[in-house]
Amino acid sequence: MNDHHELSHLDPATGAAVESAAAALIAVWAHSRHSAATQVSSTQLQALLTIERHVEINLARLGEALGALPSSTSRLCDRLEATGWVRRAVSHDDRRELTIRLTASGKALLEELRRQRRDDLAQVMDQMPPAARKALLRGLRAFTAAADRVTDQRVDRSDENWTLIAGRFLA
Repeated sequence: MNDHHELSHLDPATGAAVESAAAALIAVWAHSRHSAATQVSSTQLQALLTIERHVEINLARLGEALGALPSSTSRLCDRLEATGWVRRAVSHDDRRELTIRLTASGKALLEELRRQRRDDLAQVMDQMPPAARKALLRGLRAFTAAADRVTDQRVDRSDENWTLIAGRFLA
């Protein structure tokens, strides 16, 4: 049974500490995105991450994934194509349909953002004693496993992993 009172084993001080740590991690993640060499909007980044995940996607599916209207998705793709980050092409399966793929430039942009994020995380982690880093890693692995179990129990779960979900919300 999943009553809220049964799940409330987190004392207020621990809850506040977890929230504070999560906020610090989010701040480092956000700093990485905003300090990247190429500025990319949140919506553009969400689209690029979605396209990357699917390798090739049509406009309707991209719009659905982003929760956007077809006209908005089309304009977004116009802007992404103008930057050189994506390329639209006729689908191999249906010549009436256009598909969207990342270009080498789009892939490089996402890799640069990830590299910057790893560098920023390393800078923070380097300030921690080695034993604390190991303990944090163990704790984060356990937290992720527990979050996966909780997600698996939810009716509205999706096929996305935590990195994809966080990328969408922190883009």
